[in-house]
Amino acid sequence: MRKIVIICLVASVLPSLASAKGTHPMAGCGLGYLAFGSQQNSKVYQILAATVNNIVSPQTSAITSGTSGCTEDGAVKLAQQAQVYAAVNLDSLRHEMAKGEGEYVTAFASLLGATGSNQSALLQLFKSDYTYLFPTASTTSDELLEHLSERLAQHPGLVG
Repeated sequence: MRKIVIICLVASVLPSLASAKGTHPMAGCGLGYLAFGSQQNSKVYQILAATVNNIVSPQTSAITSGTSGCTEDGAVKLAQQAQVYAAVNLDSLRHEMAKGEGEYVTAFASLLGATGSNQSALLQLFKSDYTYLFPTASTTSDELLEHLSERLAQHPGLVG
């Protein structure tokens, strides 16, 4: 239950990663996003936005047409997946980023958009910049992602 609460909180409040082109609240894109969801991320507005997206004007039409705040490249979706993954697997990421290898950091690098040769370079960045990414033992997933965004902005070829 605790993980579900954390996932919901993380998905709604963390800033987008450097590769993201924008942010979407919990209800996602679609007509509801345009009407209600882009204004506030409060529960009431998100419920209204989700209702419009799912009942009044199906969200799939906005996704298919690439309108109403839906992006074809999925940059926002990938950023949100990485945010949730970091929150749920923070302890494993902390351990494996220090080594620059492992199952969790490899999956995380993939979620960030790294492939092939730039994936191993990203894993090396995790290791070499570990003390910047995790400055204290109590570094949170949002702090990790904030620090990582700053580093990735300096190395745009590593992701995407």
